[in-house]
Amino acid sequence: MRAHWVSLLLGLGLLMGTLSFHAYATSLPDEPTRAAVTAESVVQGTVALVFHGGPHPRWTPRVLDSLAERGLRATFFVVGAQVNEHPDLVRRMVEEGHEVGVSGFRTGEATTLGMAFAQNALADAANVHTGLTEADPDTPDLHLYDTRAIAAAVGTPGHVIRLHEASTTPGVIGLLADALPDHRFTTLTTATGRSAAMTDAGFGARVTGAAQAWSQHHGDVLATLLNVICAIVAVFALLRTLMQLGLAHTARRLHRVIEVKPHAPPVSVIVPAYNEAANIAAAVRSIVNSEHPAEVEVVVVDDGSTDGTAQVVEALGLPGVRVVSQPNRGKFAALNAGIALAEHDALVLVDGDTVFERDTVSKVVRPLGDLGVGAVSGNVKVANRGGLLGRWQHLEYCAGSNLDRQILNALECIPTIPGAIGAFRRAAVDEVGGISADTLAEDTDLTMAITRAGWRVVYEPAARAWTEVPTGLRGLYKQRYRWSYGTSQSMWKHRRALREEGRMGRFGLLYLLVFHVVLPVLAPALDVYVLYGAFVADAPWALVIWTVFLAVQTASAGYALRLDGESLKPLWAFPLQQLVYRQLTYLVVVQSLVTALHGTPLKWQTARRSGLAEVAAR
Repeated sequence: MRAHWVSLLLGLGLLMGTLSFHAYATSLPDEPTRAAVTAESVVQGTVALVFHGGPHPRWTPRVLDSLAERGLRATFFVVGAQVNEHPDLVRRMVEEGHEVGVSGFRTGEATTLGMAFAQNALADAANVHTGLTEADPDTPDLHLYDTRAIAAAVGTPGHVIRLHEASTTPGVIGLLADALPDHRFTTLTTATGRSAAMTDAGFGARVTGAAQAWSQHHGDVLATLLNVICAIVAVFALLRTLMQLGLAHTARRLHRVIEVKPHAPPVSVIVPAYNEAANIAAAVRSIVNSEHPAEVEVVVVDDGSTDGTAQVVEALGLPGVRVVSQPNRGKFAALNAGIALAEHDALVLVDGDTVFERDTVSKVVRPLGDLGVGAVSGNVKVANRGGLLGRWQHLEYCAGSNLDRQILNALECIPTIPGAIGAFRRAAVDEVGGISADTLAEDTDLTMAITRAGWRVVYEPAARAWTEVPTGLRGLYKQRYRWSYGTSQSMWKHRRALREEGRMGRFGLLYLLVFHVVLPVLAPALDVYVLYGAFVADAPWALVIWTVFLAVQTASAGYALRLDGESLKPLWAFPLQQLVYRQLTYLVVVQSLVTALHGTPLKWQTARRSGLAEVAAR
């Protein structure tokens, strides 16, 4: 998991770095026009001809042509950003025997970092590193713009003539050569008797230089793409909020006003368990103590546990409870084994770490009184919500999963009945061939199959079940990764529903694709956009937009808590959740998609349990 976090941070860092470098490279100050003559210690009879500020697309080629006509050599102090824009001119300078130095990455900025950037640009353009750096880029301007005045300023031999390419016409070189016929025009190092300044650039400098050049040239494309992605994220987020305010509220209101017919059939509760010794006793006791008027049998299928799960249940000695042990074959096999042994047609499937309230069984099977209903989703509540991570997951369950079910219930296309609590009609399960081994999210796969078969799947928020969530980031990551991976598998398996007339294809799969795949994958762009706008692009309004976006999400989460009958006190942790916890969900979705595309199998896993679910359900 650590490597995945590093990959995510590295990717976001590279994106931010590219955008930042583009902004830095393209916000160039105005280029000063400089023509100066300075007296330096040069070899007698030589004149060092030095050009600053290039390469310039218009003037540099003319200067090079004029030097070539007279066989003269010169030194060019180039600007890194201009090198990236015109690398061919720098290559020509080197190929024609001229000397190249760097004066910084941007004109007038001789910082250490700017010099390093300029050296990298030079390495990418001409595969050279130079020992010449412009120590004083602000050499006093002599204000000599007339070519004859520049030539006349060279009064004594042994001078360095410094010119700015943007203010140098080809005629200046000819006038200087005619004014000093007895002098040899050469490079700065030759004139001062120093060793050659240019050497071959290293591989690292060339790679870094290429990355810098790419960022400078294509950063605007990335910025535009980022704007488009942010707009898409904003539209999707607004759409989901509107659906929450509309459909979820309507579904809950209709649930209250529509009379539900009494229905209390005998129930078989199937409990697949793998290393659930910490919670299994509380789970089984809560089911046996259900206030259900008809018979409730419990079938516990121990799927090769190594922690004595089966022995814990057997030691309880509770009536109506059967324990079946089998070699570890996976959750789907444990569920199918339990269903085959179940005596009743109303089936309740529950995880081994889940604790029911006394009326949960009655409420979750009651909608099965409608003969068109094939399955019912219950309301999963977080038991261990005391710590910050627990609060975040509690908010996720209420403002995410449960609110999604409210929306999808209104659209009649619930794609997932959680493994923690769900009621099924045996006829519906049999019609789709039982629990499939095709995906890791057997609950999502089964729900989609039942819906596609023509059965209705409904949500009963009053049927509450308490589950223990992971208490560490590693366990949480593994769990969410498995969920996301299995959901991706199920969506791919049932992709043909998109061509069918049913609601699963028209609404359910599209909802999952947009809000559970596309939105989490694109959402990090919004965070990068805010950082880029606020701290790089001088756009503080980006923070305002993000604050408004966060406020809307917080209000939506508060609405979800109210809708679910929960206190608003945990809402203080929601902004922190968006800053930290949300990044984990991004990474989970991206990795699960990559894994699913590679077809890598995952096994049934279980997290460490502490047995807190029973306490919360009381």
